[in-house]
Amino acid sequence: MSAAWALLLLVCAVAPWSETAAGEPSTDYTMIQRAFLREDFQAVTSLAPAFFERDPEAQELPRVWIWLALSLDRLQRSNEALKQLDLLKIRLEPGAPLWPEVIFWEGEISRLSHQTLRAKLAYRRLLDRFPNSSWASQGQLGLGMIALQEQAFDVAAQHVHEVALRQAGTPVALQALLLEGFCDLRLQRFQEAVTVLEPLMGQLKEPHALTQAAFYLGESLSGLGRYREAARAYHQAIDSPQWRHPALFGLGWADYKVGRCEESVEAFERYLSEGEATGHGPSLPSADANHRTEALFAQGSCLMQLGKEEEALQRFQEVVSGDPRHALALESGLTIADAYQKQGEWILARELLHALLQHHPDPLSRAQIQLPLGAVALAEGDAARAKAAFGLAAQSDQPSLRQAALNGLGDIEMFLGHLVAAQRFYEEALRVADGTSAALYATYQLGHVQLQLGAFDEAAGIFTRLSAAGDSAFADDARLALVITYLSQHREDAARALLDAVRETRPADGVVAGRAAYYEALLALSEDHARKARQLCEEAMAKAPGSDEAFEARLLLADLEVEAGERPEREVVDALERLYASDQLPRHLRARLAKRLGDLARDEHAGSRAITWYEETARLLPSMSGEIAYRIASCHEELGDLDEAARWYEGIEEPPWRVRGLLAAAKVLERQGRAAEAEAIYERLAREPIPEAQAVQERLAVLREESLGTR
Repeated sequence: MSAAWALLLLVCAVAPWSETAAGEPSTDYTMIQRAFLREDFQAVTSLAPAFFERDPEAQELPRVWIWLALSLDRLQRSNEALKQLDLLKIRLEPGAPLWPEVIFWEGEISRLSHQTLRAKLAYRRLLDRFPNSSWASQGQLGLGMIALQEQAFDVAAQHVHEVALRQAGTPVALQALLLEGFCDLRLQRFQEAVTVLEPLMGQLKEPHALTQAAFYLGESLSGLGRYREAARAYHQAIDSPQWRHPALFGLGWADYKVGRCEESVEAFERYLSEGEATGHGPSLPSADANHRTEALFAQGSCLMQLGKEEEALQRFQEVVSGDPRHALALESGLTIADAYQKQGEWILARELLHALLQHHPDPLSRAQIQLPLGAVALAEGDAARAKAAFGLAAQSDQPSLRQAALNGLGDIEMFLGHLVAAQRFYEEALRVADGTSAALYATYQLGHVQLQLGAFDEAAGIFTRLSAAGDSAFADDARLALVITYLSQHREDAARALLDAVRETRPADGVVAGRAAYYEALLALSEDHARKARQLCEEAMAKAPGSDEAFEARLLLADLEVEAGERPEREVVDALERLYASDQLPRHLRARLAKRLGDLARDEHAGSRAITWYEETARLLPSMSGEIAYRIASCHEELGDLDEAARWYEGIEEPPWRVRGLLAAAKVLERQGRAAEAEAIYERLAREPIPEAQAVQERLAVLREESLGTR
């Protein structure tokens, strides 16, 4: 029984049995009244008929008749209750003072028994005939409750607002204000709801109504994004059996939105472990399954931020398996797929993403899923499949997805070694939107394009701008890329100064400091400080495990150990071959390892084995095909097969290795006495705007002079 109903029944129980009667009520009347007050409704239904039979003309009869009707209603016998009220209306005189109350109870019993039309007619009859009655406000409140049941919240708000104005300061006005706040909440008029509910919190005394108002206030504040205040409101509601369950959800969500992850995880744990709330009174639409999904998702997100990735992924998996068509299931699935990618579980990632496509066929979701599908395909080295996936995503109307897809298409061209094509895609991505994370990535990749093209000044300019991006996720990567650029320009002092700055600004035990240690090792080695270089390699491996720099440091450390005579070169080769066979490395690092094994084979004068490793490198990472072709040509040259060497050198198309290959081919041709062919290559290069142009002109002049001398 609601508090409002209990109060109305009490008023009915203690109301005068007749406003015109004098003297004391009869013993039978008092007995029925006491039974009604102690809520012994069965006793009332037994005693009242006998009372009617003994004295059908008793002045107390109308009041007892009302008690009988209300008792029948409380015993779930609503139709009988209404029948008794109909009989009472026949007996009542036209001007009897009980008419407003009788009509009100007819409306109230009808409303609670879902006889809505009869309830509306009764309430309206009450307001039309007795607008100044003390029961009129209750009737208007009843109309508001019916509007609530019909989800006509605007209409309900008008009714309860009038009651609050007419009966200001009374219990019925407080109830009306509570309902008005609820209506504003459902209409998403959050500020209006807060304006109503905040002062109400200091006026309500009844605990149930207070916790109800606290919950509504928490929801309204959440709607305004005032999550810290919302959390305080939810705290006031969690002690109520009815409101505890939804309040725990609201509290967990509010803490999640403000980054209070530990508190959020705890609140959601309590929410998920407790059963559904029960009770009466208007509430938000039942959405326990939806809320469970949201709770699991928020928990997973918070656990990720707390570094508890395994627990987080379990929550995301529950979202995907429990409600696969929910929008958050898509986001959860994408997070799981990303984790699979980081673990190198490409098949699991691909299977999950295809399952998501089945459950989320709308264009926007499909475009979102195509992005990681493209990334998985690219990681597996399937450029055609990656291009198809990114191409589909690039057709999206969503700028953020289109921009990310264009970056993906650029990455494919980088993978294939098509630097100019990659540059076009990154530049197109930048034209979609500026200042986004995807725009920063495109800029960063453009820097690498320039770096690989040998345009070091342009690359340095790009990386310098990105380095100044403050807390940008790309700032640290850009600083280290700038170090690589300086080293490529032989600007060791500039590289050292930048690395010192990284040391000063980043945590000494952090990943960035560990990555920087590898480049410091290269500088130390250039100054013949092998011992220091080894220490720095060990630092890189310890502080930044899993990074590219840690992998390169591992290779460099192995070289240094061989040079120091601490390990036989054969032992190092065997260890690296075992590492390659373990299939534990991502594709690009496997390619680098294959290249290193090829270099070691060349050191052992095993040219054929070196060529095999170089071919494996090109298969894994086509972007290295220019450099690899040059090394294969060099192997053929070392093996004495000059014709094959010249063919490989001349076949290189990727910059900057094309020019180097042509120069090497010309030298091989000179060694073979094929001066005319060599001269033709030099003439072709002399017409190109390349840094080597002057050296080419000089060599061309020498060849021409020698040619004239032999005539």
